Amino acid sequence: MKSRSEMYAVAADRLFDGEKVLTNRAVLVDKGVVTSVLASDKVPTSVPLFRETDTTILPGLIDAHVHFMQWEAPLYLAHGVTTIRDVGNELAWILKQGSEADARPSPSILCVGPLVEGPHACHPLVARVCSSEADAISAVRDLAYVGVDGIKLYVGMPATWLTGIVREAHAMGLKVCMHTSGIGVRPAIKASVDEFFHLDGVMTDVWPDHPGGWLNLWGNPDFAATIDEQKRLADEIAAAGMTATPTLAYWDSQCFLRDSGFSPDKDTPHVPADMVRWQRKMSGNVDAVSEWRRALDAARRFTGLLLERGVRVLAGTDVPCGAVPAGRSLWREMALLVESGMTVLQALQSATSCAADFLGHPELGRIRSGMPANLSVVRGNPTTQIPAEPQIVTVLRNGKQFRPDELIRSALPLASSVTTDPWGRQFRMHVGGK
Repeated sequence: MKSRSEMYAVAADRLFDGEKVLTNRAVLVDKGVVTSVLASDKVPTSVPLFRETDTTILPGLIDAHVHFMQWEAPLYLAHGVTTIRDVGNELAWILKQGSEADARPSPSILCVGPLVEGPHACHPLVARVCSSEADAISAVRDLAYVGVDGIKLYVGMPATWLTGIVREAHAMGLKVCMHTSGIGVRPAIKASVDEFFHLDGVMTDVWPDHPGGWLNLWGNPDFAATIDEQKRLADEIAAAGMTATPTLAYWDSQCFLRDSGFSPDKDTPHVPADMVRWQRKMSGNVDAVSEWRRALDAARRFTGLLLERGVRVLAGTDVPCGAVPAGRSLWREMALLVESGMTVLQALQSATSCAADFLGHPELGRIRSGMPANLSVVRGNPTTQIPAEPQIVTVLRNGKQFRPDELIRSALPLASSVTTDPWGRQFRMHVGGK
């Protein structure tokens, strides 16, 4: 393939443009931009053509829920993920990573800066701790000033502060996403929070007298009795126009981390050994695998309730939490969304055009003339079934071609950064500095 400064074409049997499937199409690229999408047999003979049989062209995928670490970058690209949204990190560090992304094998990085947290931070190394509502509003202004892409409120944020915080963020043109486990989803709806993560506040709303625990409680047999309340809450989420990013891949990770047959090569490929060790230690009770499997089933069913009501659901994975493998994680998330009730095309949209629109970057997640040339060529037909192990032939990011095998090799030396990156230091703190 030619360099990004010269025109070339990429052709395949199928092309998913972010909204629909077309057959026998080619994408013309020049200077990192898509110049045309046309029938494969209409490509001028003077234009170099890259084509392999039985392939599909997809837009660059978008992972809407990531905590970025350096080892992840090449792995995302190797799996066709050309954009990630970091939803909580050390501010100066993540802004620097985003500014340097174009100069190395990395997806582009959108970010919300640090977790905007109440007085008692769960993850202090990656949080902006706020002592009052006025302090939190000031944090929103500071973050808007440096150019973040949204605001992330975390679990310790008091419900009584939400309305003022969200009002300020919206006035600054920023959407607000939130972990709602501390207060429930309903207060976030009342305050016009735009998006909630992990389904983690649902338990507070539908089963207020539940026993102690977190997402694993979805696997409690008694949770099934809350189905009517779950439906009522799903109705309210839909009526409010709220977006959900359930990160089912994280729930899935809590099953395989505890499984007696756990294998790093099979379950956490290319995840640094330190990260796997930390996450397994943080997972706690290894005997809870059956409970977590039931919890994942219940989370899929609730996601299905949201889908039935037309709630926008985005594909996000929570990498590296749960030692979820970067890149492969998003394909697993899409498969889990299909199991929850999405069609395959809807799942692909949740990681392309739907995510791009919600994040305010409609130039991403689609293959159209004038848009950045972010795409991947995938073996087979992922528009009819999400593959468990996608065979990526090549990836383009702003017109530059990357080979997946080379990207995976380039990730290996980055594993050592796991102990010094902000989230690495945070996880080390959680497990006692080991």
